[in-house]
Amino acid sequence: MIFLIPALMACALLRAAPPADRSTITAEAVRGYVRHAERAYDTTLTATQTMRAAVQSFCAEPSDAALARAREAWTAAREVYGRTEAFRFGNGPIDAKRGGVETFVNSWPVDEAYIDAVEGSVGGGIIGNPAKYPALGRAILRLHNRRGGETNVCTGWHAIEFLLWGQDRSESGPGARPATDFVDGKAPFANRRREYLLEITDMLCEDLAKVDAQWHTGGENYRSRFEADPKAAMQAIMTGVALLAGFEMSGERMAVAEETHDQEEEQSCFSDTTHLDFRANVRGIADVLRGDGAPGVIAVVATMDQARADAMTAALAAAVSAVDATPAPFDRAIRTAKGSPEHAQITAAIAALEKLGEEISAAAKLMGYSLPSEPHG
Repeated sequence: MIFLIPALMACALLRAAPPADRSTITAEAVRGYVRHAERAYDTTLTATQTMRAAVQSFCAEPSDAALARAREAWTAAREVYGRTEAFRFGNGPIDAKRGGVETFVNSWPVDEAYIDAVEGSVGGGIIGNPAKYPALGRAILRLHNRRGGETNVCTGWHAIEFLLWGQDRSESGPGARPATDFVDGKAPFANRRREYLLEITDMLCEDLAKVDAQWHTGGENYRSRFEADPKAAMQAIMTGVALLAGFEMSGERMAVAEETHDQEEEQSCFSDTTHLDFRANVRGIADVLRGDGAPGVIAVVATMDQARADAMTAALAAAVSAVDATPAPFDRAIRTAKGSPEHAQITAAIAALEKLGEEISAAAKLMGYSLPSEPHG
């Protein structure tokens, strides 16, 4: 046994890179991460601006065909945005405690009646109450977003989604708001509905442009501060993907909906595109862990412990596979009975995402970081 100790120590040394090499790879990974974030937000902003053009065309001349194009553009932009959620939870520009825009961009669930008339009513909400809300400018809408309750959402992706699709009352498909809801003389407050939709779409582009600028080179911005401290940056990177997988996706977005069987707890409930949200999110995590044109988190972990890096790689592959197998539409799947194939697929995805979060946290601990189990604040 005594003779085995030196041999085991030698093996351990062979499996871990020298500190200098580890520091170099960590710095490379951080630089790769910020370049990836810049590209991802550039792409997202472009797609969102394309959506805005489609919304503007629809509001100028409302028709079924123009509404369909606006919906398609929303879905395409939303899918690109979903990959950027891997940059959340690290106190970055999207959700920083000071100056973050996440609550204006991606808040949900949405109380539809806070925005507009719902089934069985004619007036109501911000749109249908011009006496209380005579102006629909962005300053007013920012002031009233989530005012009086977390579901009082009136800006961002899901407010736009609600206006484009309407309430989802179908057992088999998405909302079916008619284009005539935006035609003067065909529906009450059509002019305010158009004005509101245009305003919040502009706001979304404005907020994403603000985030995008923080990831570009030049000037004293978030990117320059982030790159200056690779060790702290790596902790923020790992915190983001660990919480997205192990808390946000597995818990807030899947488990809550599965346990309540309530489609109001489904993220993109009006368009029935929640399964696309899941797939985009997990691919965003994969981009960060594997690296996108540069070493990723897994490469950094491998400098400390190859076995731990291999475990993370396996957990990531399992999570991607399980999320891809999540049934669609998600609102129908969450209403199935325990023991059904759909229920089994959802619970398998939840378990795989929790496992991935655990593997990232375990690797972080090895590197000297202590990651939170849920977001702060």
